[in-house]
Amino acid sequence: MGAGGLRVIISPAKKMLDGVDGFAVRDIPAFPERSARLLTALSKLTDNELQRLWQVSDRLLKPCLDILHLLKETGIPASADELADPAFSRRISPALFSYVGLQYQSMAPAVLDESSLAWLQSHLRILSGFYGCVRPFDAVLPYRLEMCAPLAVDGRRNLYGYWGGSIADAVCAPDGDGTTHEVINLASAEYARAVLPHLPSGIPAVTCLFGEFIRNGRPVQRATASKMARGSMVRWMAERRLERAADLTAFDVGYRFDPALSHYRGGGAFSTLVFMRATELT
Repeated sequence: MGAGGLRVIISPAKKMLDGVDGFAVRDIPAFPERSARLLTALSKLTDNELQRLWQVSDRLLKPCLDILHLLKETGIPASADELADPAFSRRISPALFSYVGLQYQSMAPAVLDESSLAWLQSHLRILSGFYGCVRPFDAVLPYRLEMCAPLAVDGRRNLYGYWGGSIADAVCAPDGDGTTHEVINLASAEYARAVLPHLPSGIPAVTCLFGEFIRNGRPVQRATASKMARGSMVRWMAERRLERAADLTAFDVGYRFDPALSHYRGGGAFSTLVFMRATELT
């Protein structure tokens, strides 16, 4: 298989940092014009409308408004050449190091070696309601906009309609000399919905689930534990430079593969890989 043929999709985190030192950005995200239109749409909303859109408490509203204000003040870089502009350079960060959450803590990208980071740049795609899809070293600014937000833009009633199949196209776009041949879904249902229904014909998706215990014959997941497991799996893949979804069955960081609970799509390949908490399998 060529380099970069495997694509791994993950969700973003709500909390973000800006101006992270130590790692340089390499490019802008794929859809600067689309992000700029979203920023325009957000800027037209009142504080009350934004609070309903974000579904935040009175206490969290001001920090969210501050993030939007800074984003409006800075704007969206339209080309890689603009990244050197002080207006952007002091606040932008590589996406992989900007998002803060359990998944990203478990991934611990800051301590990965250069080869593992290169694998992530080629294979990992972070989904976003605001940016659509970003590579690990794409330049991002903090924002607040979840994929499920009912924001009407360009005649579309929500972000799923606004992005359409463009995110899936970006996920599957060739990178270097590689051609996408499989998508590993480690995203939440909210974000996977923006990609999986739009995958080009012939590119299969494999969804990974992490169960804590069995109830009525089905694995029960816990949101917090699943986020940590997804981050651990991304790290595990990067360290091993994984190129085939089939090799995921060897993952054993706190969870182990359970073939009886996993689902096949035919031809000996899986459509869903289930990993159970290791204590449940001992």
